[in-house]
Amino acid sequence: MILPEVLSQQFTGDTSVQLGLRLSADLFWFKGHFPTSPILPGVTQVNWVMIYADELLGLNQAFSGMEVVKFQRPLLPDEVVSLQIDWLKEKHRLVFRYSVGGSVASSGKITLCP
Repeated sequence: MILPEVLSQQFTGDTSVQLGLRLSADLFWFKGHFPTSPILPGVTQVNWVMIYADELLGLNQAFSGMEVVKFQRPLLPDEVVSLQIDWLKEKHRLVFRYSVGGSVASSGKITLCP
């Protein structure tokens, strides 16, 4: 399994979406990323933002760079997380935040090519 189970999705206009995701322990990304203490890799978190922005917000733009990316808490197998994605069209920027139980686990800004 490559993507997490989507439990919920809520749109705010056509530029924002909030997803509820279940991080099954069977996800490919947990295998080998610290075998005795698996965590979801940061690169996977950023990749999922890009995938969901394309699929749900219709953004088919190439990655250009990242700013202010913070990984404050690991995302663990079998957790339910919230992913907020906001598209700032005028800045060509995606702003994202993964949260667990109301606490921010990771966040950042992804710049896309115009």
